[in-house]
Amino acid sequence: MEGPKMVGEEDSVDQYFPWEVVEQSLRDPLLERYQGVKQEYLVEARSCPKCEAPPEELRWIYVREAPDPSGITQSREGYLLVCDKCRLQVDFFWERRS
Repeated sequence: MEGPKMVGEEDSVDQYFPWEVVEQSLRDPLLERYQGVKQEYLVEARSCPKCEAPPEELRWIYVREAPDPSGITQSREGYLLVCDKCRLQVDFFWERRS
């Protein structure tokens, strides 16, 4: 499965997270309890810019990315909104970073 693309960038390789990180987070049993709509972010969450699906219809994935071993990037985790229909990473809400 090809990974979602960044909002409004149909041919871009840029995205909030690499698709591999998203897939790993979906399979992580420790993150399973966080998956689903986060009610407190619904007011701020964006709809899909392509098909206009509202945030509550998008897939909410709790994503955790480890820091880069080189120390260049920090760890990030939070809620990623993905439109499966359009294969776009639509929005991201930080929960924690280090």
